[in-house]
Amino acid sequence: MTGHKELAIIIQCRLSSTRLPGKALKNLGGKTVFEWTLASMKKVKADSYMVATDEDSYDALAPLAEKNGWEIMKGPLEDVLERYCMAIRKTGCKAVLRATADNPFLFYEAAESLVQEFYKQEKIAHCDYMTWTGLPHGSGVEIFWASSLLKASAETSDHFDREHVGPALYNHKDRFTSLFYKAPSRFYNPDYRTTIDTSADYRRALAVVNRLSGGIAPNEPYTTEQILSAIKEPEVHDTILFYPSTKKGQGTGHLRRALYCALESGGFVYIPENPELSETESLLKEFESKGLKDYQIVRKFPENNEYALIVSDAFKLEPDIAAKLSGRAALCAIDEGGENTEYCDYLFDILPSFKIDRKANIQEPSYIERPENIKSERPETFNKILISLGGEDPASLAVPAAKYFSAVTGGNSSITVILQEGKAEAEKIPGVNVIPPVQNLKEYLFEYDLVVTHYGFTAFEALSANCAVVLLSTTKLHENLAKKYGFLCLSRKDLETPESSKIFRETAAFFPDFDFTGKKKNLVEKIKLLSHGRRYPCPVCGEHSFQNEIIARTSERTFRRCSKCSMIYISWNNSLPMKYEKEYFAEQYKKQYGKTYLEDFDHIKKEGFKRIGEINAALRTKSISSPKLLDIGCAYGPFLAAASERGWLPYGTYIAMDGVDFIRSKLLYPAVVSSFPEFDPAREFGINQFDAVTMWYVIEHFSNLRDVLAKVSSLVKTGGIFAFSTPSAEGVSGRKNREGFFENSPSDHFTVWEPSKVGKILKPFGFEVVKIVSTGHHPERFPKVREKNISKDDLIFKYYGTLSRMLKMGDTFEVYCRKTEK
Repeated sequence: MTGHKELAIIIQCRLSSTRLPGKALKNLGGKTVFEWTLASMKKVKADSYMVATDEDSYDALAPLAEKNGWEIMKGPLEDVLERYCMAIRKTGCKAVLRATADNPFLFYEAAESLVQEFYKQEKIAHCDYMTWTGLPHGSGVEIFWASSLLKASAETSDHFDREHVGPALYNHKDRFTSLFYKAPSRFYNPDYRTTIDTSADYRRALAVVNRLSGGIAPNEPYTTEQILSAIKEPEVHDTILFYPSTKKGQGTGHLRRALYCALESGGFVYIPENPELSETESLLKEFESKGLKDYQIVRKFPENNEYALIVSDAFKLEPDIAAKLSGRAALCAIDEGGENTEYCDYLFDILPSFKIDRKANIQEPSYIERPENIKSERPETFNKILISLGGEDPASLAVPAAKYFSAVTGGNSSITVILQEGKAEAEKIPGVNVIPPVQNLKEYLFEYDLVVTHYGFTAFEALSANCAVVLLSTTKLHENLAKKYGFLCLSRKDLETPESSKIFRETAAFFPDFDFTGKKKNLVEKIKLLSHGRRYPCPVCGEHSFQNEIIARTSERTFRRCSKCSMIYISWNNSLPMKYEKEYFAEQYKKQYGKTYLEDFDHIKKEGFKRIGEINAALRTKSISSPKLLDIGCAYGPFLAAASERGWLPYGTYIAMDGVDFIRSKLLYPAVVSSFPEFDPAREFGINQFDAVTMWYVIEHFSNLRDVLAKVSSLVKTGGIFAFSTPSAEGVSGRKNREGFFENSPSDHFTVWEPSKVGKILKPFGFEVVKIVSTGHHPERFPKVREKNISKDDLIFKYYGTLSRMLKMGDTFEVYCRKTEK
């Protein structure tokens, strides 16, 4: 007994789900999902435990319910509200704790605390319904009085009410009192998901069980802390799908790398139902023996938002596949050799690419998995030769290569050929031994003096192992890549004419000059970090289009230009945003400018006088008495002080309390902590509109700029001024050091403005540009000044300073625009 009025826990369950049919009976660590839910809710003390199902599901569920100590009854399939009313009448309960059977990771502790709080609230004032808000989606329950639900059922015929139960109470506030209380901090994690509603949810649940109990259902339900520890892991929360090439003729390396990454990261690998690559199944078995789980192999093409990140390793993505993948999730392409990279949020070049006309986010050979076993010195003679052209030998060059090297060595070298088909023909060649594909081949390369392969990982692994390397031309692209990086490359025609070969005359050609001295980096860990990245639409138009030109790629971000409004914006970001709190102004600001923000207060205020002068000049009405100004992102208020001394009534908003406290207590101006554009001036200051609204180095921080500009437009009086400053992509850095400019652009600068595009962007929001002021002039950033290290006292330095001002090449600029009549 609960010690309160009779409480029944009623779990609804049906097996006819359209998105994931029969999900309640899916196996999860040796038990059905249904049984997980029953076990969790059995931890909550109640007077009766009842499953409410439908006619068609009853026979399959009844044995499981009874086995786990639950009663079960059947009612209407669609009218779930009536089903609950039937269960209430059957149990005779006074209160109901409701749960659904597709939630195996319910927080039973949260359910217990909800029951206690519900009865506690009843002693204070009657409430019909209560739930905690902010639990992971799928970990919460709700509680209500049985009499209230019976009354609600009698009064509603609404289909939504009758299908979803709870809305019959909380959507009718005129008749029922419902409480939505923020969950205690222990349970409050609104950004996560634990329910099972899709195939992706089910795979995520399997990953949770695998992480917490080795893939086996525990004897006792997981605690809140255990569940949270698992769902916060990247392999569970930010799921990754690897999309390797399984086409005939493209080798096994793509699939092998994808399987390895999935094994190490806990991600998933897409394998089509009928892959062309004949070695697919044997590779799957190899990695399953190493620990790859069945559920990590996905046979169905991904759905929208099913994964946090899709990583393609496809040699060349076809246009239609690239478009489909990028439409499903953020897309990272590894060693992409195709021309459809506009669909790729992130380009990850590990092997040096021949496609030098496009920039990758990362070009880093140090991610190549290098062998541990290395030859002590480079060989001068090639007594042992290995020919390895992938498991399938797509260009059928293994046998011609074996004949060629047998001939040019006079049969004096031992030649090993890795081959699956054509073994009999190869073994007839003098000195040739044929072996099947070798697992972890890179650790055996050091046993050979010369490795013959095609452009790919084996080539670089062999080079790293101090082996001589010869590449065979399997495709024109492979041939170009081999030549670009200095590899000796033989064509099919070369192999057919061994008598004219001069291959061994210069052994240095077998060792192209490639630097392997850099620190080896972990590919899997980098991909896991990328899974936290986020795709952004144009902040002004609110749309994401792959037709938007890619302007720049950096190690953590990708920038595009919107084809509609011309704004440059971050379209993909993997950086943590900077926090503009007290520590920033005391430490980071000093690191950048040599003094703290407060130490620089007077200088910033002095700049504020110039800005308020520009605002005064731009105002058409000069006779405004005590004009009102709102500074958004006011920090510690130096501009508010400047505006006040020039006769304005200043108001400020800021996101951190320490700045607002300083303004209120030291400067004595009205200021509030508020995010924008949610800010309500009427509520905070009793003011609806202002004569001027300003943002000094703030506007670039908004990812929702359309809402921000619309809000600013509503705050500025007709004829009033909107003024802001921001970095310029048309300054000296943006023009002369474009790659460095974008690489150094802060991670929370979601937009990158250009003076030439400002008018087009602001016009739809009712603003006309009055004046643009080029600021932040840095002669030392001109290439000639930087390269020659010209002193500030030199006339040439001063010349470039003058040139910068004349050509308006400042790295920042200020905009003063007027609100027009609509």
